[in-house]
Amino acid sequence: MQSLDHDSDLFFEELSELYQTDPEKFEEQRRILIERTISEFPRECRERAQGLQFTIDARLHRYKDPIMRMNKMVEIFWEHFARFQETVNDPERILEERQHARRQAKILPFRPSSAEEPSNKPN
Repeated sequence: MQSLDHDSDLFFEELSELYQTDPEKFEEQRRILIERTISEFPRECRERAQGLQFTIDARLHRYKDPIMRMNKMVEIFWEHFARFQETVNDPERILEERQHARRQAKILPFRPSSAEEPSNKPN
């Protein structure tokens, strides 16, 4: 497989052919390319990018048809672009929404499972 530094048309053709001949290998290559790209992000951005990629993968998981998958990717792109545009146009409102959401969050305590609880029963 060509490196990303080479001709992008050739790279696209190689990936297209791989998808046609071996979809599982294509998915593996896709995952590797995404992970490699995220690993090149600045350290402080990687966790967010990995979380975003996890969300995208989860939303795309049920779409097996390539056209449906592409349409869903485009929809996800425009959702995020709209949110970005809202942030640029009215950052105070977005910050206020985030702060309000944090105040509304209810933290639930984790309780040990019955196997982990100390036995209070007499022996």
